[in-house]
Amino acid sequence: MKKYTIYILLITYTIFSVFSIFYFNGTGDSGDSIYHYLYAKYAPTHPHLFFNHWAKPVFVLLACPFAQFGFNGIKLFNVIVSIFTIFITFKIIEKLEIKNAIIGAIIFICSPLYFILSHSGLTEPLFALFLSIGINAIINNKYITACLLLSFLPFIRSEGLIIIGVFGLYLLFKQKAKLIPLLLFGHAVYSIFGYFFHADFLWVFNNIPYAMLSSSYGQGNLSHFIIQLYYVIGLPIYILFWVGVINIIWKTIKKTSNLELQILIFIGFSSFFIAHTLFWHFGIFNSMGLKRVLLGVAPLISIISLVGFNFITENVFQNKKKYPLIFYGLLVSCILVFPFSTNKAAIKWDRDLTLSVDQLCAIKVAGFISKNVSKSHRFIYAHIYFSEILNIDPFDKNIRLDLTKDFMNLTKPGDIIIWENWFALVENGITKEFLDNNKGLINMYNITESDNGREVLYSVYERK
Repeated sequence: MKKYTIYILLITYTIFSVFSIFYFNGTGDSGDSIYHYLYAKYAPTHPHLFFNHWAKPVFVLLACPFAQFGFNGIKLFNVIVSIFTIFITFKIIEKLEIKNAIIGAIIFICSPLYFILSHSGLTEPLFALFLSIGINAIINNKYITACLLLSFLPFIRSEGLIIIGVFGLYLLFKQKAKLIPLLLFGHAVYSIFGYFFHADFLWVFNNIPYAMLSSSYGQGNLSHFIIQLYYVIGLPIYILFWVGVINIIWKTIKKTSNLELQILIFIGFSSFFIAHTLFWHFGIFNSMGLKRVLLGVAPLISIISLVGFNFITENVFQNKKKYPLIFYGLLVSCILVFPFSTNKAAIKWDRDLTLSVDQLCAIKVAGFISKNVSKSHRFIYAHIYFSEILNIDPFDKNIRLDLTKDFMNLTKPGDIIIWENWFALVENGITKEFLDNNKGLINMYNITESDNGREVLYSVYERK
């Protein structure tokens, strides 16, 4: 029974996740999740999208077949990715001879934000999968396989460059420095094939969208991600995680910890965490300080938290025969129950897994457009969700343009402009007053909704 526990757990998780895909209509978020899905969906129509740095080429390639079945298809893709990631993380724990590997899998599954965003079009779950596969390969002495797989991490998320550096350090310690150049294999492959679309062999470096020492999203405190981690994994796992961190540091000082746990797991997480902390603190590399970026190293978080779990369960009641099992059961129960609790870091099913207010409002706008505007018009909008609900190819400029500051220079009579007060206003800097005062536009429709105190506004205009 113990041998098959992981499979029972994964089957249960699969059933629950598939049910969530079809019962809840959420998209993870209203922006990047939709964008990544649309890049994957329309890549066969526009092949250059397979080599778009922001879209992440490996993600587009692997998610493309699933995206053809709509947004539920991309959610299914990320759920499948998550199932494999959990299983491989379990195998890593076993290989590292860390006790209670099944608890490590439970910790992974019960991290609230990971479950929520595994039902999205975001790239973090795929990054976590490649990371776990790479670690599993390297601890099984498949160094070449590990290096080749990990070399593609930057084409799933740009932070892959950080992880590649950590693995390079590990190879140095293992006296396998001659394998380090293999960590650039992914760059070589995409440089060659991408050249036919970019006419630049160095596009993999020149087109990195975050290569800037500034950010339009501001900056924040050094404690930002320490606080945000709580909302990623929830209270019980958060406590276990920091106990695990202290325990690993102590074992490293005492020289009782193996190199894989020290470098691949602990330094791997720490470098990733510190890098994002500094990016946000100094307002560089266009960092938004989003907590979801930590999901990319979810396997590492789960393993560190398991180390904390083992320390607590093996040491708190070390000399009492009767109580360890009771405490063990209570701790596991807390981990399992927390995602369903009312805690602010728990899953809010009607909020986190359903369409947001701005998306529901967008659907009403789309209803008005469908009844009053013919498909022959060209559409101009910033809220990418309209591409999905109006079935518009966002990459065909004959059909759709982005609502940016210079859009008026590109418009023609009959164009339909859809403005809203987040993507158009905050992201692109287009105010409603600018549109209202433009004599070349006719205001056709307005709608206002409330979202927990924030006013959601939409306006539709037609170019005279």
